[in-house]
Amino acid sequence: MAGIATTLTSWNAGVTRLTMPPRATFTRLSRGSTIGRPGDTAQQRRILEATLALLAQDAPIDPVLLEEE
Repeated sequence: MAGIATTLTSWNAGVTRLTMPPRATFTRLSRGSTIGRPGDTAQQRRILEATLALLAQDAPIDPVLLEEE
């Protein structure tokens, strides 16, 4: 509780939920593209900003499913 705030982005919600991260975002992207498709900087920025925005919230919070595909 007094440590460093952390967040996680994953494409595999089922496995990640087992680890119970304090803050998490999930995408529907394929393995290897968790933060966005290669070369799609706009998508990568959206995912990264949504994930970092969770750091402003007290943990634990429910995981957030991003509509990125």
